Amino acid sequence: MTNLSKKKINELVVKSNTLIEASYKLTLHEKRLILFMASMIKKDDDDFHSYEISIQDFNRIVGIENEAGYTRTKELTEKILTRVLKIREPDGVLHINWLSSAKYLESEGNIRLRFDPALKPYLLQLKDCFTKYQLTNIIQFDSFYHIRIYELLKQYEPIGWRYFELDKLRVLLGIRPEEYQLYADFKNRVLKPAKVAFDKRYSLNDIEFTFDFTERQSPLS
Repeated sequence: MTNLSKKKINELVVKSNTLIEASYKLTLHEKRLILFMASMIKKDDDDFHSYEISIQDFNRIVGIENEAGYTRTKELTEKILTRVLKIREPDGVLHINWLSSAKYLESEGNIRLRFDPALKPYLLQLKDCFTKYQLTNIIQFDSFYHIRIYELLKQYEPIGWRYFELDKLRVLLGIRPEEYQLYADFKNRVLKPAKVAFDKRYSLNDIEFTFDFTERQSPLS
């Protein structure tokens, strides 16, 4: 079992590219928690550990600032246990949850979390087709969309640009069909705020991006 409160914010997050291309939607708090847990994985781990963290540290990591910390933490973890991500595998699409368990150690003021075992091929002992980045480069983003765009672009950093079909990008960002149906709305509510966030934090981040749009495809680089 690993104590998260002892870890530093500059740990590496390493994910398979297949996991980066998965379809899912999390809140900002949920995404920060998953990233922090992923940063705890050692490159020679052959199984997931249970990660134990104090409620106080948990709230600090995910950005919960109110005093009802325990209640808020419990609500967040109960919700994330229901979150489904879809991973496209060679023989079909895998539907799984991020976490297999969350145990509340009330007498200690701690919570114990564990990744779903089905995520092992996508987070453990990765030899090729993976993307890595410093947690500190991404944890300060204040939107789930900004974090996802960072991951999707970081994956293509050696190439320097990436093209998306608009519909596919919407799916990768977890945007529901009824949301931002017009490109103008998608640009104003998702892409432009993300660019502002990247520009604002450029000194902290290792990549930046610009975007353009054509009727046939939506290049994002």
